[in-house]
Amino acid sequence: MRIPALCLAALLLLSGCSAPDYTAARDWARTASIAVDHPSAAAQATSRDGAEAMRDALSLTLAAIARMADDGVLPYPEDPFVALAARATAADARGGEAVASLGRTLRRATRSNWRAPQVRYAIRTMDPDVQALAAALVRVAGEETAYAALVRRIATDHATMAARAGDLTEDEMGRSLRAAEDSLRRGVAAMPRG
Repeated sequence: MRIPALCLAALLLLSGCSAPDYTAARDWARTASIAVDHPSAAAQATSRDGAEAMRDALSLTLAAIARMADDGVLPYPEDPFVALAARATAADARGGEAVASLGRTLRRATRSNWRAPQVRYAIRTMDPDVQALAAALVRVAGEETAYAALVRRIATDHATMAARAGDLTEDEMGRSLRAAEDSLRRGVAAMPRG
């Protein structure tokens, strides 16, 4: 009789020790990754190749955040952005620097096996480069385009996540990220194709 009671107590104790839920952050990052990869990014760009490189780097960075939030392992044992950084630099020096820095961070994250427990640190660490890259992408893609507005929204949402990284698993933050994700989806749906 005593053993079942101890087993039940152990199960109750373990159920209260579940891992933090980063679902809202993961879903926002996945949606942002897809949104930033929209084909209109380079349509009006002053430097099409540079805009595509910056777009690809930002999209992959956001996808990496989503993968970490899902407790996945990143596949970048070497810097994934070496070629992208050179292409981005040709269009915008600050954007190229941000791409290169994000590539180094993704390499470090892979080699250090950053996963869900490190997602808060990753978001904070990457935010200055995400902000610089987003600003450069807006400059190159055209300040007044629908795509630029979308990139600015992503940058603002990412900055909010970085500022409130300690709250990523809180219900209020989850609701805020879900609303931001919905806004991104509507923004992408309203954008012109190609």
